[in-house]
Amino acid sequence: MWLMFEFSIMRTILNKTFLLLILPMSVLSQENDFQTWTSVSASKKIIKKTNLIIKQGARFRENSSLYSKFFTDLKIKSKYNKHFSFAIGYRFSNDWDKQLELSQKNRFYSDIYYKDKYKKRFLFDARARLQTQGNIEGYAATFRHKSALAYNIPKTKLEPSVALEYFLPFESMLIEKLRYTIRLSHPITKDLDAEIAYRIQQEFNTNNPETLFIFDGKVSYNF
Repeated sequence: MWLMFEFSIMRTILNKTFLLLILPMSVLSQENDFQTWTSVSASKKIIKKTNLIIKQGARFRENSSLYSKFFTDLKIKSKYNKHFSFAIGYRFSNDWDKQLELSQKNRFYSDIYYKDKYKKRFLFDARARLQTQGNIEGYAATFRHKSALAYNIPKTKLEPSVALEYFLPFESMLIEKLRYTIRLSHPITKDLDAEIAYRIQQEFNTNNPETLFIFDGKVSYNF
């Protein structure tokens, strides 16, 4: 029953992503933008089943021509068993708004991860996150949940996946954003992995909802 529910979720992701890809941008939202998100991360085992992960990221908006965000993320992740892992983390970011004004933000978060294999080739992955973000002007708490389904293609290390994530602010208890992602990952070397993704992010329950069309590139290294 649990696996049937998981695949039902992923079918919904695929259907929604397909509709977003074929609909005209003007229909999707009042405001649209193409962005580029990039990041480099390194993971180091510090004690048994526990890793320290550092990520440096940059995001570009206005058709990828202007800085949107530059951040440093530090996370400690611990594996509980073959299905569950836990993490706590901190992110510091420089954010530029549409008026090019800079604001600095802190983010504190905790994660619960769940993963399970199905028929050796499919991997279901879920992450629940509780985060609080802001600065001296105030902090806001948000609950985030992401579900992903990956498939290991036979006779190749290429792994495609699809994912859906929603953002639920505590203040309103209404969905603020949805992210739909199609991703391809492939190891470069034994310790170095690369990923590329196409993502669509939709805003809800705001006066001028924005839809972002995002190219995402990642490189990760495991010591």
